[in-house]
Amino acid sequence: MEFPSSSANRPHNYLLPLVKALALVAFTTISVCGCGRHDSGRGQTTAPLMLAKAAASSQSTSTLSREHTVVVDVPETELAGGFQRVADRCTSDSEHSCTILQSDLSSGDAPSGLIKLRIDPAAVEDLVSFVARQGKIERRSTQVEDLADAIADTHARIEMLTNYRQQLLTLQGKAGTNVEAAIKLASELSTVQTNLERVNGEAAYQTKRVTTDILRIEFMVAEHKAFWRPVHEAVRDFLGNLSMGLSQAITAIAYIVPWLFVVVPGLYLVRFLWRRRGR
Repeated sequence: MEFPSSSANRPHNYLLPLVKALALVAFTTISVCGCGRHDSGRGQTTAPLMLAKAAASSQSTSTLSREHTVVVDVPETELAGGFQRVADRCTSDSEHSCTILQSDLSSGDAPSGLIKLRIDPAAVEDLVSFVARQGKIERRSTQVEDLADAIADTHARIEMLTNYRQQLLTLQGKAGTNVEAAIKLASELSTVQTNLERVNGEAAYQTKRVTTDILRIEFMVAEHKAFWRPVHEAVRDFLGNLSMGLSQAITAIAYIVPWLFVVVPGLYLVRFLWRRRGR
């Protein structure tokens, strides 16, 4: 499709090549920024990525994401109560932004509980101490992930997309009555805006990961298992085990009966031949 040949639209014919050039530059820059992490071992990086890393390091004192795991052994009679107390402690701690991400409480032959939450790093130790009072800490571990490169890459893409959107807006103001250029600019702006919103979402999630910690609390019943629980389970399963034993006995008889028609006559035949040989 060509621009209209009227003299009013002729001055704007330069816009389409310029839009295409900007799109090519933006795609190339995004590709380079996305691969910056993988080429860091070769000692090569782009200027926007270096600037973004410096900005990220100046804006945040830490780029580490931490996930803690605590396994606590509780008495079986206190499992539900301890589980609920820890959950209530988290939901009432709005000062440290405590949020429960997952909770699971199961009973039966293997009672257990799980609470996964997100909380400010400064409040982790207090909450772990509270959990320890519910039983006995069996295991504790911490997993750390450094998000410095991912954060720098995300900031670089945000800066690049923001600048590119501003350039497109400037070109859109110069499009005037050139309908084809205006349509192409609007389409490109829509794509850039979508990508910018997605990258901003990634940046917000990364910020949440480095400013708050994940705490995974696992409740188990082992050492504090109730003394009478095995007896209770045996009495509870008595009728089921009795019916299972009867069914197995009946099945065994069903397998044995047909062989009686072979074994009993065979025994009589062997006895007859033995006596006849003795004579």
